[in-house]
Amino acid sequence: MLAPPYDVINDAQRDALYARNLRNVVRIDFGAAYTDDVPGRNDRYTRAAQFLTSWLELGVLIREPAPTMYVHDHEFALADGVLRHRRGVLAIVPAEPWERGEMRPHERTLRGPKEDRLALLRTVRVQTSPIFGVWTGVSLAPQLDAVTTRPPLLGGRTDGEFGSEKHLVWQADETEAAAFSDALAAATLYVADGHHRYETSVAYHQERDATEPEAPADAPFRWCMVYLSDAADPALTILPTHRLVRPAPDVAYSLDDLWARLDDPWELEPAGGIDEAFARATDMRRDRHAFGAVASDGSAVLHRPRLRTDSPRAGLDVTVLETEVLGPAGITPEDIRAGGLAFVQDVAELGAAVGRGEAVLGFAVQPTTMAEVVAVSDAGEVMPQKSTYFYPKVPTGLALHPV
Repeated sequence: MLAPPYDVINDAQRDALYARNLRNVVRIDFGAAYTDDVPGRNDRYTRAAQFLTSWLELGVLIREPAPTMYVHDHEFALADGVLRHRRGVLAIVPAEPWERGEMRPHERTLRGPKEDRLALLRTVRVQTSPIFGVWTGVSLAPQLDAVTTRPPLLGGRTDGEFGSEKHLVWQADETEAAAFSDALAAATLYVADGHHRYETSVAYHQERDATEPEAPADAPFRWCMVYLSDAADPALTILPTHRLVRPAPDVAYSLDDLWARLDDPWELEPAGGIDEAFARATDMRRDRHAFGAVASDGSAVLHRPRLRTDSPRAGLDVTVLETEVLGPAGITPEDIRAGGLAFVQDVAELGAAVGRGEAVLGFAVQPTTMAEVVAVSDAGEVMPQKSTYFYPKVPTGLALHPV
């Protein structure tokens, strides 16, 4: 039934989920399009609505008689094989513009994904995938412990990037839900993943407001489904997203060429390979902006001292890479928006892509920290594209929110 969020799976992965289970939520959240589709009459959005109606009639989905909250335990492993548990609360927050809302963003959004999500929401009138958020300022450990000591309501497994992941879900009773709400009232909330979905919920709220101005303040369309975790949870994980520079005119074609274009504070130290370069860059992170770099003429550690900045965004490794390294290398912000960069999660893929001629340069970056996300959000700034990759993703299908 569960599926990854729509924005982290491709068509082939969606098709595999289609084949695995006739009742996988991907058929609603990220349905396939066909050549004979008729927009508004027979397309992936209308089919999503038909699946939703059918599953409700068959009892595949069961609507709760009253508002409720859920607690979720997500067991997962990273490359080291160590099992971790991230706990979260499924709830709703007001779907209000950023300047009036309870959630703080750290990313810009693109029009295309929001148009797609809004078309789906208009048709199915259900929020299918929660925003992934985190809180700071309070501890909900006692409330979480109280709920998770009893047997769970539901359980299951999904396939993750590093192996099987286990999910357990508990339903909070009225008293427990009130305790969560009271505690979270004193917290500050930040978006981890799902900026597009949040802004889509706001746009949908505004549309419905225009046509239903007399709707009550607690009307479901005025709210956005969220999955909230503690920013201090040691299992909260942000993975790095590495950069590949595609071949293009005037782009630095080697480490020697890159080195000749950089300002004096930068140092380039040869390494035995990109893995070694990345490991050494990791060791330097506290005091230096450091990257593993690879090109046709080898691998190296590229680094310079960290400097004090007035802007949290300006102090990010990914910002420094874009402005001080990629810029001189011939990659402008316009080039990045136009696809001049590719993004990968695996350090080894940097060297492989350069070897295949698909890229001329590869840069292994350190993961953004939760403290940096909070600082950028609190400053009202936004991060460069692909600055964060929260892992694991919150599955689609844990709960649906009718609006």
